[in-house]
Amino acid sequence: MKNKLNLKALTFDTGGTILDWHKGFKKAFEEVKKNNLYNYKCSELANEFRRISLEKITKQDGRELINFDQAHWYAIDELSKSRNIAFTDKEKQHISMHAPSNLKVWDDFKEPYEVLRQKYFCISFTLLSNRLVYLNSKKNQINWDLILSCESLEIYKPNIEAYLKVAKLLQIPPENCGMVACHSFDLNAAKSAGFKTIFVKRTKEWGEDTKIHIDGDYDLVVDSFTELTRIL
Repeated sequence: MKNKLNLKALTFDTGGTILDWHKGFKKAFEEVKKNNLYNYKCSELANEFRRISLEKITKQDGRELINFDQAHWYAIDELSKSRNIAFTDKEKQHISMHAPSNLKVWDDFKEPYEVLRQKYFCISFTLLSNRLVYLNSKKNQINWDLILSCESLEIYKPNIEAYLKVAKLLQIPPENCGMVACHSFDLNAAKSAGFKTIFVKRTKEWGEDTKIHIDGDYDLVVDSFTELTRIL
């Protein structure tokens, strides 16, 4: 199947597909819990925090855009109110700013990525803010050929125009671009824009209770980046 997809560029979702946000946020809530007497599971709080912030960023109407740092601030405020947890400003800062700036890549990513980078133009096409994608890429030594944050594009996924704008900036037809992600909402929009689609299963993205939902027909579905390098 080598190069049957006729790809020239691979665009990567970064938060979730490349970075393990769950472990990072869970750790932050565990650290904060030492000073609080809440009874909630830290894994549960991490997932709720993620759901709120992801919804804030993906359901924008285009009038007053926020970036992912702002979405995290809104999310911790909402979580604090809904769970009746009196986080201090310092604790909110730790969860909303420090934790997402210090995420780790999944174990299967780095070596296979370097193999893919020898063959394709590799781009971080991400919902993450410029600050977050640059800090995490630097700390994890990810050498992107290009970073295209939706913050800079001023159009957020899953708006189809975001994918078309990326293809235009790359000067590569959408049909020669591959979207690599573990989220169906991302891949379905990419497919509508004409991108090839590659679903990477992340069996622990939401912790131990993660359930994989493949809600679309994609060009490739793989268990890991190691498998992806064998195919591409």
